[in-house]
Amino acid sequence: MSLLHYEFNLDYELMLSAWGRGILQESDLIYQQKPDSIFSKFYNKFNRYPTDISLFIDDPMAYGYDYGFTGVDTALLEKLETLSELILPDSITHIDVTPELERIIKKNNTLIRGNFDSYAEQFAVEYGLRFRPSDYIFATHYYEYAHESTIMSLVFGRDGSVQIKEDISSPGSSAGNTFGGTFYYKLSRQFYKEKTAEQIAEQFRNVIYDATIEDGRLAAFIEKAKTHKIYMGKNR
Repeated sequence: MSLLHYEFNLDYELMLSAWGRGILQESDLIYQQKPDSIFSKFYNKFNRYPTDISLFIDDPMAYGYDYGFTGVDTALLEKLETLSELILPDSITHIDVTPELERIIKKNNTLIRGNFDSYAEQFAVEYGLRFRPSDYIFATHYYEYAHESTIMSLVFGRDGSVQIKEDISSPGSSAGNTFGGTFYYKLSRQFYKEKTAEQIAEQFRNVIYDATIEDGRLAAFIEKAKTHKIYMGKNR
């Protein structure tokens, strides 16, 4: 099963996000989600083809699920003539790169995003493309009394900016409940060279500070980032 959601005129003129399992391929998509149908809707609105496209292949395993995409059909990628960004989950460990797909990614200098030491990073190096980490969950917290869950993530913007996203999910009001919401904390582009995990976490409330330090993923990301080549500028 595959779902392909689309949005116009955000960070990229056309942003595609895929969710599902198995092989991401056009034959599994309903008609309204097939690339040609999406391009037709874009053309009807703007009277032209999108000049830059982002494809985010979701990673359900990052949220604790036991499934995700294991591959992506090259024929689907070849339909994205102006592919500017490709975000790959760890579950995809190979892409069959045809001469046509290689032409597309090199013409667009496609920005590849994924986790450190992943196939995504290897793919970027192999084809001489830029690499930037995908958004990265580094801590979670559950407040049982209010049934409130918090997910903390590093978010890398197209313009090179870096923020921490605090996403609080709450079912309703109760004593001490924050009612949910999403909050952002700005970081410098070179934060991994300038601050420790402890210094970054000092701006969070106490329970999130503790969760961040105990989890260890932010500290591990900072140490790993120091040894990897990261593109932190604008894509175009």
